[in-house]
Amino acid sequence: MTFEGLRCFCAVVELRSFRKAAEKVHRSQPAVSQQIKALELEAGRALLERRQCRPTAAGAIVYERAQQILQGIDGLSRELADAGGAEQRELRVGTSDTTALYVLPSVLRRFTEAMPQTNVILINRNSDEIARLTAGGELDLGIVTLPQLQHGLEVQPLFEQRLVLAVPANSPLAKRRKLALADLADTPMLLLDRGTRTGQKLYAYFAANHFTPRVILHSGSFEVVKRYVAEGIGVSFLPEESLGEAEPRIVAAPLKGLPAIETGVIWRRGAYRTRAEAAFISMLEPRERT
Repeated sequence: MTFEGLRCFCAVVELRSFRKAAEKVHRSQPAVSQQIKALELEAGRALLERRQCRPTAAGAIVYERAQQILQGIDGLSRELADAGGAEQRELRVGTSDTTALYVLPSVLRRFTEAMPQTNVILINRNSDEIARLTAGGELDLGIVTLPQLQHGLEVQPLFEQRLVLAVPANSPLAKRRKLALADLADTPMLLLDRGTRTGQKLYAYFAANHFTPRVILHSGSFEVVKRYVAEGIGVSFLPEESLGEAEPRIVAAPLKGLPAIETGVIWRRGAYRTRAEAAFISMLEPRERT
């Protein structure tokens, strides 16, 4: 069995597609098919159900062991490069728009000063997608909203971001000295999608307080929501750090008891952590918790 055959097989199983697997391993689709046929010939049995691209019982065993083998080979290459003093040429980091805008700029500045030969590639996705890509080896590190439920990952909590009620600066709500959630019953709201971690936390908070929001927009991005609040379309719940002098059209209204978002960094369990990865994580300094 060859490393190339195992790599192609794992890619097909994970992506449920020969075409997508070929793109991932940078081979033609016929070449991927040939690698898997050779693997099955050596194993003496079918490893893949072709119609759904799912592993057979024997294929599931091969997939589990192949993941360990490929991760070990990848880790060995990275460890040898580290031992030789070579800087990691690329560091692939996944994060949300909000973290990329408000948390990472100072981290990236310090990192590029310390490791100028390492090219950082930022991938912006939601937390669940970042976790999937990290577990699959397509990202070295992910910065996600916790808790994170994806298998095969190590998690290091970093900090909490407090949510605030964000309202247009010219809204009557901005002049109130005190607000309760019930005061927002008829207020148009712009909320994060229920499928996001923060969206789930907000809707759990509403349910616990027997509150039904009047939602006029759902979005997967804090930055989209923030722009619409600035235009006076409605109110929302945003990380406190995302408000500031850069957007004077939005202010935080006095609503207490809102939940906080916990953020952490993730990486593949058992993977060798390079000097570049360790340096980047160390620069994500935990802040004082709210």
